[in-house]
Amino acid sequence: MKSLLAPYFENLRQWPWLMVALVVCAAAVYGITMRRRGLLAFASLNLIPILAPSMSKARAYFRVVVATLAAIAIAVALLAPRWGIYYEESHARHLDLMICLDVSRSMLARDAGMSRLERAKDDIRRLLDQMGGVSVGLICFAGKADFTCPLTDDYEYFRLVLADVDPLTAPMGGTNIGEALTAARRAFEAPSTGERAIIVITDGEDHGGTAVDESKKAQDQKIAVYTVGIGDETTGGLIPIEKDGASSYLQFNNEQVWSKANPEKLRAIAQAGGGEYHPSGQVNNRERTLEWIYSRKLAPLLREGEAQQQVERRYDRAHWFAAIALGLLVIESLMSEKVAEKKWSLSRMGRN
Repeated sequence: MKSLLAPYFENLRQWPWLMVALVVCAAAVYGITMRRRGLLAFASLNLIPILAPSMSKARAYFRVVVATLAAIAIAVALLAPRWGIYYEESHARHLDLMICLDVSRSMLARDAGMSRLERAKDDIRRLLDQMGGVSVGLICFAGKADFTCPLTDDYEYFRLVLADVDPLTAPMGGTNIGEALTAARRAFEAPSTGERAIIVITDGEDHGGTAVDESKKAQDQKIAVYTVGIGDETTGGLIPIEKDGASSYLQFNNEQVWSKANPEKLRAIAQAGGGEYHPSGQVNNRERTLEWIYSRKLAPLLREGEAQQQVERRYDRAHWFAAIALGLLVIESLMSEKVAEKKWSLSRMGRN
C-alpha cells in the first residue's frame, strides 16, 4: 500500500495525524453527548428548550464537522501530497556519496559547542545546501550498522530522515566503524560508471578493529573514504545519561568517563581508503569541514555529460490543504452553537 502511495505523498510517516483528527472528532461528539445527557438528568426532554433555549444541537454537530475537516486537511498537508507531472531538464552527473554517522552513546558528549551528534547533523544539513547532482545515502552505526536512507537525490526526504536520527537508531551499543564501512560498500550498486565516496563522521572510538581493512577494501573498489572527527582531542567530554528520571554522567569503577576524539585512528582509516581526515570545524573561517571536503575534493569528481535528461517531478500541493484548513478554522471560529434569543422568545410567544 505504501509503495502505491509513495509517489503521491512525500512524507507518509505523518499518517498518524489522520488518526488524531478522528480522535478529535470523537472527543467533540462525546462532549456534546455528555452535555446533553447532563441536561436530561436535570430535566425532562420537553423542558430543555425552556431551560437552555439558546443551544442548538444541530449547530454544535456542524461545528464538530467543520473542525474535523480542518484537522483532516492539516493532516493531509503534513503528508506533503504531490500530483500533476512536469519534467525538469537535468545534466547527467555521476557521484554517489554515502555518509556513515556515528550515533553511539559517546556522541552525546557536549564538547563540540553542542552534542557531537547534533554538531554532525548540523554539518550534514549544511553539506546538503551545497550539493547538486549527487545521490546521497545515510548509514547510522554504533555496535551495528543501520541502513537508514538509501542513495537518493531527494534532499528534503533525506533531511526528514536525518532529523529523526538519535542514539536509538543503531541496533546495538558500542562503536564499530568497520561495520559501517562494510554496509556502505554493499550499499553502492555495482558496477558503477560514476564516482563513489564514503564520509565517516565519528569521534573515532572504535571497538571493532576492522575499520582500516574495510577502508582498504573500499579503495580497491574505487570508493574513496574520508573521515571527519567530532569532539575534543585533548580533554574530551563527559557522556550524559538518564537514570531513574535523573540526569547524570556515565561512570566506570565509580569514576566519570571522559570521551576523547581519536584522530590517529581516523587518519589511518582515511589513508587506507585513499581519502583524507579532517576534524570538524571552520576551515579558513568560512566553510565547515564537510562543505570544504565537498567543494575541494568531491565536487571536482562530478562529470557532466553532454546529453541532457528529462527528470519527472510532481507539483507540491500541500499549500492547498493548508489553505482549506485555515478557511475551515475561520468558519468554525465565527460559528456559534447558540441561536438568537429573540427567535426563541417569538417562538414561545406564538405558542402562548
